[in-house]
Amino acid sequence: MKFFIPIPQRSAGRSLARAFTLIELLVVIGIIGILASMLMPALSRAKMKATRIKCVSNARQLGLALTMYASDHDGYFPPRAMATNNWIYKLKPFYLDAAVLICPMDKFSFLLPKELKRSYIINGWNDYFEATLTQKEYEIYKQWSWPQGMKESAIPYPSDTISFGEKTKGSFHVHMDFYQGNGNDIEEIAQNKHLSGDSKTSGGSNFTFADGSVRYLLFGRSVSPMNLWAVTDKYRSVAIPPK
Repeated sequence: MKFFIPIPQRSAGRSLARAFTLIELLVVIGIIGILASMLMPALSRAKMKATRIKCVSNARQLGLALTMYASDHDGYFPPRAMATNNWIYKLKPFYLDAAVLICPMDKFSFLLPKELKRSYIINGWNDYFEATLTQKEYEIYKQWSWPQGMKESAIPYPSDTISFGEKTKGSFHVHMDFYQGNGNDIEEIAQNKHLSGDSKTSGGSNFTFADGSVRYLLFGRSVSPMNLWAVTDKYRSVAIPPK
């Protein structure tokens, strides 16, 4: 005679998997939160680095546009002028896409005219014109009316002379001019567009040099200990306190 031992069957509605307890679920959520907090700084740094690389690319294209313009105009840079005669318009055939004028760090209102959506400021070459023009001619130059720009070959230290820099947010200045006092446009230069800490003097900005290279300079290094915006030794040796 055979005997059968009945095996209890699970009901169809009962799950075979063991459910998480509330404590276990809270532990998992806590671990995910810790991992996220560890990853966020790294992700933020990666995003900032990508933005800076894009900004460097734009600055390099502006430097190339300036060189090509000089090549097509007997070695002269665009004249220091206002309105539709300034460098923004003169260099346009060489940079083509207006997006080159904007660093990804800057966000402009769609209501702002496109010619004002710009992250960069060009060297006004003030000290060169002060040294080479008569007083009367220099006054004309300061009124944005001198018809000719500076000759590219007149820069004795092209690898250490800035042609373009990043300007401060909200500034509409076109040229970096320092012929008044200690520099009426020093405050227009963004010394740390790309922050690296909480201090107001942390980080630095990208600068295009006359030889076409682009360098990231720490806060204030474009004007001190040497004024890299100047062409003449007289002005280069005078450091300007950064704003």
